[in-house]
Amino acid sequence: MNVSGDDVMPKSPFQFSLGWLLAYLAVMALVSAGVTYGRRQALATYGTDQAQTDWDTWRADVKEMPAGVGPVKRREPGSTEPPALVLMRDHFAVCLGLALLLSTVLFGTFMFLIRGALQSSPTLRVGQKPAHD
Repeated sequence: MNVSGDDVMPKSPFQFSLGWLLAYLAVMALVSAGVTYGRRQALATYGTDQAQTDWDTWRADVKEMPAGVGPVKRREPGSTEPPALVLMRDHFAVCLGLALLLSTVLFGTFMFLIRGALQSSPTLRVGQKPAHD
């Protein structure tokens, strides 16, 4: 095959680009900031004495609820603290790690699709046969 300077070679959708790297870092920073903000809000909301009192009252009400009232039979929650508090206080690293992992997969998928859609297809000249690998 005759390769000249004006032949168009397709680019790989995985090719490095500074713009995509900066976009990825910005998205990961936003995800990290969002999860951290959610943690702060959960600790501020559910970490107070009033929230603990409300949780204990709700658990007691559920325990005393007669069977057969309402469409669903409720069980007493096993946690002595509000679940959002336990999740964001004790399992924050796991939440942050999973949020970053899933965001990375989503970002990579979108990057692959966008780059593939914007990539120009190689043009064939009249009489030129397509190159097969």
